[in-house]
Order: sequence, then structure tokens, then C-alpha cells
Amino acid sequence: MAHPPRPHRHRRVLTRLLDRHRRPLAALLTAAALASGVLLLRPPPPATVGVLVASRDLDASRPLADGDLVHRALPERALPRGTLTPGTDTSGLRLNAPVRRGEVVTDARLSDPPARAYGPDLVAVPVRVDDPGVAGLLSPGSRVDILAVPAPADPHPFPTGPARPVVGDRPVLAVPSDGEGTGGRGGALVLIAATPDEARELAGHGVSSHLSITIRS
Repeated sequence: MAHPPRPHRHRRVLTRLLDRHRRPLAALLTAAALASGVLLLRPPPPATVGVLVASRDLDASRPLADGDLVHRALPERALPRGTLTPGTDTSGLRLNAPVRRGEVVTDARLSDPPARAYGPDLVAVPVRVDDPGVAGLLSPGSRVDILAVPAPADPHPFPTGPARPVVGDRPVLAVPSDGEGTGGRGGALVLIAATPDEARELAGHGVSSHLSITIRS
């Protein structure tokens, strides 16, 4: 008649196994303890919010369309003020400067009102310059100086004398396409941001002088 195995025999086998693998087991337990400590000390992941980012490189030459902005979840603490959230209606609005793919879009990037991104006291001012070719050198965000030369009396067809600076280092908000907003007049129309005082001075020079632009950047 077979006798059942004695419990102390099993204990001896287990003891021998533990002695044989003591070091690997100790290393494994130490690693598990360290991992548990790291998990306990690791801060929780930051809270995220849904925002709108540019789906591709965008310029300011046309209004925003469907698909230009896409939803992305980003850490809330890293976001600037005025971030656009999903559901914001941007259809038909224009950017006031180029935006790179993946860039978070804020209300300061939108040209409604046009000059808001450049300061609370600035207004959008249309300026007609004599040289229509200058419009091709400008884009929204360019910085320009506006110069004026007094219009000559007839019969002189061209202005004479040195140009006088009217406003300096002002951002371009928009450059209308050929024929847009020209009203049958020559030259090129450029929309810039300026102070109300500068806007009044530019309006006076618009009827009494020839205006030109120098480009800073």
C-alpha cells in the first residue's frame, strides 16, 4: 500500500528551488518594488482639451474653408489664451498672417476685426500706392513704411521732391487681388494696421500726395 507523500518532503524541494534561484528571484522582486514606487510617484497625465489646429500650411490669401482646421487634444496648461475650440464657426474668416501645419489657432490669428491681432488701439486702413507691382511683393504680416510725395501741379505729370515718411513699421493685413476694390483707380490697394491718428493723416495724403511703400520684412 503506497503512502501519500509527506509534506516535509515538498517543503525541502521548495527550499532547494528557492536556494538555487535566490539571486534571480531577489533581483525580480527588487525590480517589481522599484516599478511600483515609480508608478506611485509618477504624476497623473495632464488634463487635455480639444482645440483647433491648422491641418496644413495656411496663408492669408483666402478665407478659411472646411478642412483647413482640425480637432486635436492638447495639454490645457500649455495652450495660449483665446484658443479656438471645436465647434467654433470660422467659415469665411481670414487669417491675418500665415499659419504652419499643426499650429494652434487663436482668435488673434483671425482678421475679425482685422487689426485686433496687432493691438487694441489699431484700426485697419486701406492705402492706395502708385506702383501696382508692389502688391506682388507683399503678403499679410509684412512690415512696411508708407512714404508720401506731394502731388505736382499741372502740367507736371510726375511728383517731384523727396518722399516724406507718414507711418513706419506697420503690418500688412491684406493685399486685395487684381481688380478687387480698385474702383477704377490705378495703383495698388493695401490694407495695413495703424493708429486712428495715422489713419487720418494717410487719408489726407491719399488725396494730396503720391504714396509709396518700403518693405521692412
